[in-house]
Amino acid sequence: MSNNTTKDNSVYCLQGPEKLSATGSGLLNNKSFVFKDLFDVTGFVTGAGNPAWLNSHEPANKTSPLIDKLLSQGANCVGRVQTDELAYSLNGQNIHYGTPTNPIAPNCLPGGSSSGSAVAVARKDVDFSIGTDTGGSVRVPASYCGLFGLRPTLGKLDLSNAFTLSTSFDTAGIFSRDLTLLKAVFKTLSEDNTSGKATAQIYLDDTLAKSLSETRLNSLQAWCKASSIKLLGCNLLGELAMTLDDLSLLFRTIQGYEIIQEHDQWLAKYGETLDPSILLRVDWARTITSAKYDQAKTQQRDFTNKVTDHLEQLNGLFVLPTTPSGAPSLTLTGEKLADYRSQLMGLTSIAGLSGLPQLHLPMADLDEGPCGFSLMGLANSEADLIATGLALTEEEVN
Repeated sequence: MSNNTTKDNSVYCLQGPEKLSATGSGLLNNKSFVFKDLFDVTGFVTGAGNPAWLNSHEPANKTSPLIDKLLSQGANCVGRVQTDELAYSLNGQNIHYGTPTNPIAPNCLPGGSSSGSAVAVARKDVDFSIGTDTGGSVRVPASYCGLFGLRPTLGKLDLSNAFTLSTSFDTAGIFSRDLTLLKAVFKTLSEDNTSGKATAQIYLDDTLAKSLSETRLNSLQAWCKASSIKLLGCNLLGELAMTLDDLSLLFRTIQGYEIIQEHDQWLAKYGETLDPSILLRVDWARTITSAKYDQAKTQQRDFTNKVTDHLEQLNGLFVLPTTPSGAPSLTLTGEKLADYRSQLMGLTSIAGLSGLPQLHLPMADLDEGPCGFSLMGLANSEADLIATGLALTEEEVN
């Protein structure tokens, strides 16, 4: 990484560390990575994307076990990278540190909140990175920046010594340009030696299929034909009797309530330092009552059971658009951006609410810009998702 890159404050955090050397040897020898500014490193302050947070917290007294595991397997860390404030956004914009340039679509949003994690990999500063995903914060920037991105099963990766946003949904996640490398990183972090197997069929919800551009659907069909994986239809959303807007609201209700429970004391003191659009979400979250939260958690449990039952009956994997379209333009603002965000969160909420793993597979050269599809499976089926992803993409992106 050049000295120039280290000074790019829209991507890299000034508080450091600038480098953490490998402590051992193994699966990740000579690979480089960065980590999102939500993970702790002993002796350094975790900034959570906000200067007031950075200045109001003490240096960490313990390093994230995920970082320790990567270093122990031979990887070298070359920096801490930016996040949207408090990880409470999917855009990749930060009013304090700037919006990182999307390396493959410079006029478009890079996606967030793991913006720095995605951009550093997409512009080939590093081989891979780790971020977090609550409402889509790995899957969305992976989609916008043309990367493979994994949100594992809820609770699969150790999130101790890391910033907490919403415990019902918080996960750690991985970005890479190379799916085989992502597989090695996941194995290192999860200590899961499961041997994955590509599925014989994948299922695309009929309602979601109708929302796709012709070129994206054609590309998926071509992938399936080349890999001899059957693409079949299903009616998941119809059977659930829920729209994407319903799912988005359910997710945001649980997330918002938990954010206030966790951070209201800090937000009451420093909330005015937040991006106005994020502060609006905080103000809305404060209106969520415990009764509404309890009702939403009951709905979530019912949703999870139904999605799991549906997947078990199909004996395959879901395939779904990770994002509604390609990366939105940097000029998209206000109500249009808010509407798009609601649509987007409806898609990301399917795995979020059910706690199931989701793997984004990028597609190149689409008219609508960088986007693609995700595979979603039963809990702890990451190895099958990766094996199926390898079969479908044949490592097209590198």
